[in-house]
Amino acid sequence: MPLAQFPAYRQYERMRRSVNDSVMGLFAGAGLASVLLQPMVQAPAPLSLIFPRVEEISRFDLSIEKARDILDDAGPHIAKMALPYLMSLHEDYMGSCLKLLAKDGLITAKVADRTIVSKVHEAFEQGIGSPLPQASLQQFHVLREMRNCLIHRGGVIDERLVAEASKCSKGALAGWRKVVRNSPQHLKEGDSLKVGTGELVLGFAVSKLLARAVNELLASGLTRDTWIDVILEDMEEFGPGIPQNIDERTRKVLGYARHNYLAIGATPTELQDGLTRIGY
Repeated sequence: MPLAQFPAYRQYERMRRSVNDSVMGLFAGAGLASVLLQPMVQAPAPLSLIFPRVEEISRFDLSIEKARDILDDAGPHIAKMALPYLMSLHEDYMGSCLKLLAKDGLITAKVADRTIVSKVHEAFEQGIGSPLPQASLQQFHVLREMRNCLIHRGGVIDERLVAEASKCSKGALAGWRKVVRNSPQHLKEGDSLKVGTGELVLGFAVSKLLARAVNELLASGLTRDTWIDVILEDMEEFGPGIPQNIDERTRKVLGYARHNYLAIGATPTELQDGLTRIGY
């Protein structure tokens, strides 16, 4: 099913793919570097003398053996840095979607501006009048609380994380175990939180699924006039602009709508009415 490629969704997808590619590159790079260093482990010289042209290496006086140990343990550290970034990207996207609901009159501007990040999905569901995939939403909230523990609790599991894990349905737990190979319900308050590649991979999958579900609900839930206004505003601000020439304008506006908003199915009449509303 095609999705509405409105500006916030396009930006979110660009950033999500960029983070995904960067993280996978770091994982692969750490593994490759560890393998390449293996034959040199017994060399007495520090790494900075063997690779003097790599500026970052010169900042640290590391032996080859120590560097390889760090590389072998890089996965959890990469995951702990990437997970907060991934969660924040998704929450920012959800904030933009709440603003679309407010633009359509489904929620107030106050709700769109002041809803806390832990409640953005619930506010969206209430405004659009339809639920998001509940198992994925439960998994997201567990990952969100993991992020909070990493940032605000020094990596120590707190009662909020344990509480979110306890709310997971059988389906959410089964999906979690399939990817992560453990259960979040085994987390205990006060323990050190272990986050690895499994949690990060699940985070990418869950945030992508929820973002698409939100997009689909917006496509069917916002009024036609709101979508037409979004298309025209998008073209004017982020696209080639709306031509002044009427013949060129009609053709290019329709082409832009079909290219980025196939899911909306805007008609020439709707687009012309929208152009009239904004003074063309």
